[in-house]
Amino acid sequence: MYLGPAILFGLFSTLFYVPGFLDMPLGLLTARQFISQLLFAIFGLIALASLARSIELDPVWPWRPEFRKLLNTLLGRT
Repeated sequence: MYLGPAILFGLFSTLFYVPGFLDMPLGLLTARQFISQLLFAIFGLIALASLARSIELDPVWPWRPEFRKLLNTLLGRT
C-alpha cells in the first residue's frame, strides 16, 4: 500500500536532480537550479518516509508475520 507511492516519489524526485549541486557555491546557483534541487530534496524525503511506512505496515516484506502466513499457505505447510 505504501510501497507504490515510495517508488513513484523516488522516480519523480530524479526529475529534479541537479548534477554537481554540492560542488557549486550558493552564489552561483540560478533560481531554477535552487528550486529544482529543493524539489528533489522534498520528493526524496517523501519517498523515504513512504518507504519507512511501507516497511512498518505492508505485508510484502519477509519479516512481517502476514508474509510468513501467506508463504506457508502457498507452500502447503501448516
